[in-house]
Amino acid sequence: MMGESEVAAPSLMRSARLWGTAAATALLAAALLAWAVVTPGFRAPDEPNHVSAVIDLALEGEWAEPNTAPLDSGMRASYEWFGFPGVSKMFSDGGPVSAAMLPPDAPSLAELRGGPAPEIDAEQTNQITQHPPLYYAYLALWLHAFSLDEAPVTTMLLVLRLASALLLLPIPALLAWTATRIGLPPTAALIAAVVPAAWVQFTHIGATVNNGALLVLASTVFLAMLVRVVTGDLRMRIAVIAGAALAVALLTKGFALALAPLGPVAYLWRWRADRARIWRPFIVAAAIALTGFSFYVYTLMQYGTLATVSRATEFTYTWDRFAGWTVAFVEEVSKSMWMNLGWLETPLRPSILHYAVSIGALALIVYGSWLLRRSPGLVVILNGAWVLTLIMFAIPSLRTWLWNETIRAAQGRYLQQAVLALAILIAVALARPRWISLAAPGVAAAAVVGGLWWGTRHFWVSEALFDPADAWPAGRIILGIAGILLMAGTAVATGAALRLPYAPLKT
Repeated sequence: MMGESEVAAPSLMRSARLWGTAAATALLAAALLAWAVVTPGFRAPDEPNHVSAVIDLALEGEWAEPNTAPLDSGMRASYEWFGFPGVSKMFSDGGPVSAAMLPPDAPSLAELRGGPAPEIDAEQTNQITQHPPLYYAYLALWLHAFSLDEAPVTTMLLVLRLASALLLLPIPALLAWTATRIGLPPTAALIAAVVPAAWVQFTHIGATVNNGALLVLASTVFLAMLVRVVTGDLRMRIAVIAGAALAVALLTKGFALALAPLGPVAYLWRWRADRARIWRPFIVAAAIALTGFSFYVYTLMQYGTLATVSRATEFTYTWDRFAGWTVAFVEEVSKSMWMNLGWLETPLRPSILHYAVSIGALALIVYGSWLLRRSPGLVVILNGAWVLTLIMFAIPSLRTWLWNETIRAAQGRYLQQAVLALAILIAVALARPRWISLAAPGVAAAAVVGGLWWGTRHFWVSEALFDPADAWPAGRIILGIAGILLMAGTAVATGAALRLPYAPLKT
């Protein structure tokens, strides 16, 4: 018969793991809530375009042909209540704004749409409809459910931001669950779970209206299922979830195409050990995932291309131009990867800082891959997720450079769809020594606070001038909740790390 201590130990470990995962989720929620308030309206990449697409779908029931729809007039009329200069002027006179500059008593979107159409951005067309509409349908449901078009525009945008950020909250649990599945020690699972909160660009972009939020959730679920497949879980339920997750990702953004080949790789990896069992779940997963390709089949048939707004039509290849692109591409990806706020106008300075973080992260990924060398299937799936994504946006970036020597489509945030792969590989590398898991929650909290401090100084001229009550409804309450979650999450996660044993889990 088992002794009491032998029964209690696993129970205590499970409790500590659950508390650690919950605390990591609290840290991420704190960062997202704070960034939703600290980032002024429309001061994130293409946020006006994303919001306009939501409005068109919700109020007009339209999903326009790519690059043809104008930006919504009511949305453009709301710029002054956010201190936003306009998409066309963002990089000409769109400097930081102060909360004192924002007028009070914002009107509703319905009122603004019923008034005269402003001239600002009247010539702009919305390229967002090159993407599938699933994310915008999700936010359109929120707009209808809460009649946000009748609420002040500040309330409308804040609710849309929070609804988008809500999609990211399952990420820490998925990371911890995956780390446990592959046999990492519980302390390493905690490290993986706090990575999203520590990634400033992840939380900054995730707290704005951006279709990357749904893409990150769906791709993370998909990769978590593939990890289970590679490690021998061939249940039909896993296949259904994997296929559905990939379909959702594909119906959200084209970058999900980079992940699609990993599905067959995961199932075929089990050929030698389970060749008789792989086919049914593989076929089911593939059949469900195929629904996600419908948008791309239509685009290909309608326009003859998947990249409907590509400008790189003619170009000349030379080694010198390729070398020039390589230097520019690496620099742009590195500086936009970790903390390049707003419309990517404020990278880490001096450049050595973002290069140091990028090189350090890459070294950890390589080391983590080496430590997993006895599980080559995992190494292929995890590294394939970020490498294939990198290739996916590197190719059009190269084509554009060869065409006119401008750097485009080189944003590190595109790699966020591989957050599971990056977090797991980093956690593997940092699994020893134990003190790292004890320090991880505090480091994540410091990254959250440091990023928000930098963002406040950038967006609001000075942190002393920032009053969230002047910028957003319930702004002070939201920041207060974020502060409580940050402190509680840090304390609970650190306490959980103290109770978690180092001994690896058996799977």
